[in-house]
Formats: sequence, C-alpha cells, structure tokens
Amino acid sequence: MSMWRRQDEPKVPVSSPEIAPPPPPPPRAELPAELLASAPSPESAAPAGHLTISHTIRGEISGREDLFVDGEVEGKINLEDAKIVIGPNGRVTADVEAREILVLGKVKGNLHGRDSVTIGRTGHVIGDVVTRYITVEDGAQVQGSFDVTRAEETRVTAITEKAKSQYAG
Repeated sequence: MSMWRRQDEPKVPVSSPEIAPPPPPPPRAELPAELLASAPSPESAAPAGHLTISHTIRGEISGREDLFVDGEVEGKINLEDAKIVIGPNGRVTADVEAREILVLGKVKGNLHGRDSVTIGRTGHVIGDVVTRYITVEDGAQVQGSFDVTRAEETRVTAITEKAKSQYAG
C-alpha cells in the first residue's frame, strides 16, 4: 500500500461535515473621517454601543458607556459620563445629556454636553445647546440657542446655589 494517492483519486475531507469552520467576519464599513477621529482608542476599557440604521428605540436610554446612534431614537438619552455620536443616518427626537456629544445626523431636542458639543458638517440640530465648549462645522444647520459656560463659571454658580439653599431655611 502506497502513502501517496494517485492524481485521479478524489480528496477526502479531513474534517467531518458536521463541524463547519466559522464564517468569516462581515466586512467593516468605511467610516467618515469625523467618526474615525472620534473613535475610541484600542486602549479604551469598553467599546461603544451601536444602534444601527435598522434600530428604532422609543423610551429612555441611560448608561455609562459611549454610544453610537445611526438609527432612530425617540424619548430621552442620558449618558452623563460618556460620549454619544449621532451618526449620519441617526434621527434623534430627544433631549440628550452626555459628557461629549457629536452630531452628524439629525437631532430634534435640547443638547447638554457637560464637556463639549460638536455639530459636524452633516449635522442638523433643532433645539438649545448647553455646554462648556462648542464646535459647529461649516455646513452644519442649527436652530436654537447656545449657552456656552466655562468650567469656572459653572463651579461658582453651583457653589452659590448650594449656599443659597442652605440659608433659605
């Protein structure tokens, strides 16, 4: 018996037909430059959650991890210690509160970014914006008012309000 097979012999599969290799991962979609710049670094502790164009959420979203919204959200979003990115396909009808807010889609509601709010060139906001630092790129559309308050002013206001409430009786 020879260890070599003849050329015309069919190959016999090594693995059983019941055990299929895992499917290849889906191809990654190319992200716009705005998203690449804002993407978390590999050293980040937790990756951002993703709501895609096929998701629709009605209600309240709260949490402590970053969130990428490219679907539809109606209600309220509260991510006090996290960053939210409303992607180019994102349609948000909600008040949004987060550490950082980046708008590349459409938002109808008030934005409160504890550290910063950025409205990208494809962003459209109908509502008031309250933050410490704001960036509005050329081409962005905004209908509403801006309240840009630096950290020192916020701290003094908080201390003053606390003192008033203690002596109010």
